[in-house]
Amino acid sequence: MNSLFQKIRHGAEIMRKIGKGISNLPDYQSYVEHIRIHHPEVAPPTEAEFFKDFLDKKYGASAKRCC
Repeated sequence: MNSLFQKIRHGAEIMRKIGKGISNLPDYQSYVEHIRIHHPEVAPPTEAEFFKDFLDKKYGASAKRCC
């Protein structure tokens, strides 16, 4: 039973990553993993801070627009 639960959880994680890729949302867990490996001196932002920064860059006053 535990193995089945692990397979379902793994499948759900893959579907979440695919969904975020399709919707062009960044993957917070991958970002944190990158920061921990390549920039250990930097404290990663919280998930809320990470997505707020992403949305500010995409839609905020400093976002690039065509007009």
